[in-house]
This record gives sequence, C-alpha cells and structure tokens, in this order.
Amino acid sequence: MKRRARTESAEASKKLGRASSHKIKKKLDPPEDNTKKGAASPGNLFPEFPKLGSSFYQQDCINLAKSLLSKVLVRVLDGERLAGRIVETEAYLGIQDSACHSYQGRRTDKNKAMWMAPGTVYVYLIYGMYHCMNISSQEEGSAVLLRALEPLEGAATMEKLRSRRRKSTKEMKQKALCSGPGKLTDALEVTKALFNKESLVTNPAMWVEDGPAIPGGSVVACSRIGIGYASSDWRDKPLRFYIHGSDFVSKRDKVAEQSLPDC
Repeated sequence: MKRRARTESAEASKKLGRASSHKIKKKLDPPEDNTKKGAASPGNLFPEFPKLGSSFYQQDCINLAKSLLSKVLVRVLDGERLAGRIVETEAYLGIQDSACHSYQGRRTDKNKAMWMAPGTVYVYLIYGMYHCMNISSQEEGSAVLLRALEPLEGAATMEKLRSRRRKSTKEMKQKALCSGPGKLTDALEVTKALFNKESLVTNPAMWVEDGPAIPGGSVVACSRIGIGYASSDWRDKPLRFYIHGSDFVSKRDKVAEQSLPDC
C-alpha cells in the first residue's frame, strides 16, 4: 500500500510540474508582433501625422511654445526622413522681453526672420559654432526656441551627424542625440545657410507634423536657460516648457515639477 501511494504521489507531482511549466512558458512568451497589423515599427514610434499648415503657427508665442510639444519635426536629408518628437521649447516674447533678440524693437538682417510670417525658421549661431533653431509666432519679433527632441526616425544618421564634433568614439546614448538646441540642429543638419528665413509650411526639406496628445498636467513650466544677460524681472519668468517624464529633455527643473497636479 505504501509503495502504491508513493507511486501515485510521484505521478501527481509530474502532472503538476507539467502544468506549472506550461503556465510559466505562457508568461514568458514574447508579446505578439503587432507591426503587421499597422502598428508603428520600432524605427517609427508614432504613426505618421499630417503636416501642420500656416494656421497652426498663428498663435501667440507662449501658446505656440506649448502647442509644439509632442509635435514631430521632420527633416529630409539626401532622401532619408529624419524625425524627432519635440519635448522641450522656450518662448521669447519680442520687444518686451529683454532676453529676446528683438528686444525694444531691434531689427537687423540677422534677426529678420523673427519679424516674418508665423512659421518662419530663425536660425542663429552661438559661440560662433552651434546653430539654434527657432520658429516665429504671431506677435512681431517673437519666436519659439526648440530645445530638445526625442529621436523617432533616422537615429543612426543623427548619430553620424553628431559625431562630426565629438572626439570620443563611444556609442552615443539615444537620449543624448538631441537633448539641447545645438545638438538637435547638428543631428538634423539644420544650419543658418540652409534654413534661416525659410517657411516650415512650404519648405520641402523640413516641416512639422502633428503628434500624439499630451495628457493634462504633463507640461512643466520653468525659467529659461542661459539668459543671464536679461533683466532680473525676465530671467525667472516660466517661459521654458517641457514634457514631464521625458528622458530626452536638456535639463529637468525638479522644483517646477513639484507644482504639477500629480506630483
């Protein structure tokens, strides 16, 4: 009787082991590949959205800076589509803003794009070597600076373009490809000679597409970066905007993040 009981117990253990093994296998199976069902491929995290027309840019500077978040900047280079989701911007409010190139109505050939139709690209150099890309808004002399992108398409090409200035041979982290105004222009080869005074509505080599909606309470508003030359009343104004939780922003402001509803 004891030998028979041990045999029955062993058989039951084998069955339980097979059942448990099947359950574990089910849990460890990779998720179903949805790319064949029309979902975005790994190289294109978001499906293609329509190109934004001139009416989108007809906004005051602050609203445009916020509205550009999560939109997709597209650059066509040698037939390849490079694209990045805009995750960080800064607003420069024209003649009243002492941090703005058009402060007190200053008009020069260099800043002419700031006075042109909304949606015009304004590119300038800093330190004599890094380009910064801005987009003119509705008010005269106002523009939005693009500070950071989340690479979506063409990351390998972006890395090659960024590596022109780098001395290190180490592989660049994707979150560092476009995490700053000079970095994103290098990664997309946006220069003053190519794009200054060009329209994002009509230019065939660069434009902005719509993007996925941002959940409410996900936009951080904080002070702008690198404007120590501005008057004290403008230095601390919350005119930099970024998507909370994004790993691709140039710099977080943890104090400003604490004011968000869910923090």
